[in-house]
Amino acid sequence: MVVDLESVPAPTKKKIRRYLLLLLFMGLAVYFFLPQLTAMQHALLVVSTLRVPFVLLAVGAQALSYLGSGYLLRSVVNPGSRTVSLIDGALVTAGANSVGTLGGGVLGTAGMTYLFLRRRGVNRGVAGLCSWLPIYLNNTVLALLSLASLLILTFLKKSSGLLAAGFTFVSLTLGAAIGLLVWCLSHREKLPSIAIALAGFFAKFRRKPLDHSRIETTVRHLLEGWDALVLGGWHGPVLGAVLNTGFDMLTLRFLFLAAGLHVNPAVLVAGYGVPQLLGKLTVILGGIGVVESGMAGLYTIMGVPKTGAIVVVLGYRLLSFWLPTLIGVVLVPYLERSGSAPNQTESTGSGRNSVPSEGRPRR
Repeated sequence: MVVDLESVPAPTKKKIRRYLLLLLFMGLAVYFFLPQLTAMQHALLVVSTLRVPFVLLAVGAQALSYLGSGYLLRSVVNPGSRTVSLIDGALVTAGANSVGTLGGGVLGTAGMTYLFLRRRGVNRGVAGLCSWLPIYLNNTVLALLSLASLLILTFLKKSSGLLAAGFTFVSLTLGAAIGLLVWCLSHREKLPSIAIALAGFFAKFRRKPLDHSRIETTVRHLLEGWDALVLGGWHGPVLGAVLNTGFDMLTLRFLFLAAGLHVNPAVLVAGYGVPQLLGKLTVILGGIGVVESGMAGLYTIMGVPKTGAIVVVLGYRLLSFWLPTLIGVVLVPYLERSGSAPNQTESTGSGRNSVPSEGRPRR
């Protein structure tokens, strides 16, 4: 059978850009993971020495942690909508986190969350809300846990100036972000003009016309989604953030039990919060080395046997960081292609997820 190549349509520029971005992402993933294979193999070997039933419970707890993130996203989109399911939200979180880990940082995580949700028919405003709100909520929960960690460490006379300085820096950053949010919500009338100005700046580089009405609709949807959260829909997202961190800590707890170590909740919290927060401050991808050394060091000075602390922390990082990042890398092509492409003309109606019927995802 002879195929006439001239009859085959050439891929559009949009598809070419998408394929190039996917190729670049997969190249970064290979570049990132190849040097880390020894560390991952060592962590896997360490986990194989632990009690299997508790390791399985730890795996289940980590899966529930991601389902907590999925619940967070679904709650923001719309509790009564089928646009984003609990599983969809968890997969989107895993894929977006992988992009952020491989060099995109917070912007990469937020941007890919936005893109994946748009591919599922979520309007621009709500997708934008979902891209940054989980980051704020998760970091706020982590900051509160870090404060509890510092208080416990201070009570045990194990605290240091470096830990306090790190927590202060993150607290100031979160405070500035909250202050910016309050300013934006108290000056709503200025947001469309600010958004148009920013979009116009980037449109010059992209050499594309600026659609003022689309930007205004996006800002309106963003504010409508926020209003719905303020008027009573905030319980779900907050619960999702708490579940995400809570089950992540439970993963660590089960691994301690798998190693035959019994730590009380105060010690568990004290060794968990601050290293996680310091890991987010570093430019090292995923806080590699910072989280491991910080956790193992804190648990050791609080009386946990050094060898056991190292084994547990390495197992925890395997289940909470390495494996989810690998799974997220595999998920990115699927998430980028799945769902329905966003409709060019979005609904101008109210509601947190006002999308026309033809823009709904295929089932």
